[in-house]
Amino acid sequence: MSAESADKPIKDASTVIVLRETEASLQTFMLCRHQQSGFMGGAHVFPGGKVDQSDSDPAWKGRVDRSPEEITERLGEADADRGLGLLVAGVRETFEEAGVLLASTAEGADLETARQQLHDGASFLELAEALDMKIDAMALVPYARWVTPKMESKRFDTRFYIATIPEGQSASHDGSETTSAVWLSPADAIEDMHAGKIKLAPPTVRTLRWLAGFDDVESVIADALSQKPPLVRPRLVTGDRGWFLALPGDPEHPEDEAALPGATRMVMDNHGAWVDAE
Repeated sequence: MSAESADKPIKDASTVIVLRETEASLQTFMLCRHQQSGFMGGAHVFPGGKVDQSDSDPAWKGRVDRSPEEITERLGEADADRGLGLLVAGVRETFEEAGVLLASTAEGADLETARQQLHDGASFLELAEALDMKIDAMALVPYARWVTPKMESKRFDTRFYIATIPEGQSASHDGSETTSAVWLSPADAIEDMHAGKIKLAPPTVRTLRWLAGFDDVESVIADALSQKPPLVRPRLVTGDRGWFLALPGDPEHPEDEAALPGATRMVMDNHGAWVDAE
């Protein structure tokens, strides 16, 4: 029996997995969402958020180095305008939440001031014009697409991108929507979840497990580019033996073909960690 409730509006969103290499390991930047946040409060997440209407403004076409059709084709989707908005949203949210601008600017641009202006309500498009911003669409590599299950109070159709932190830039939390930040190796993030130090959502867990199989950014990107971004629509299922999250390919999921390698069921253990289930 499904525990999912009535359909709720689904909003487009973008998440960016920002990576860097250190002498010790590959690391990803993670933010801790405010405890009072209406979605994933207290969880450690990658930078991201919903797509705003302004992210699809036609004026962005002159500030992105690929056509909307090319951008959407990389996502494996059909709506050209949607692809442009998702890309811009990924850049905007990463700058706002992490202070990392995945775009070039005029020489001497003051990114710290621009970020503060964005927090204060300035238009991202107007900031782009003032900074002479140019977005390299190839710098954000599509990785996966997750749709929030129906039982959640807020639902998002989120495209996950991979990006390398630009040379000379540093990342930090915004002090508003997020209260702290940390660079972690994927394996350490998973270990911290099992130790009860951090809380992670299922898409984050599966992404970190995937990342843990690589030693460098180049290998991560090559693997992501080798296939169409998988579409994952989890389904909450309950029964006599409890509940679990079914992924595509599971007998209790309407989609027969697996979208991801590995287990097709996830459950939350007694410590609040998401683990694979048989």
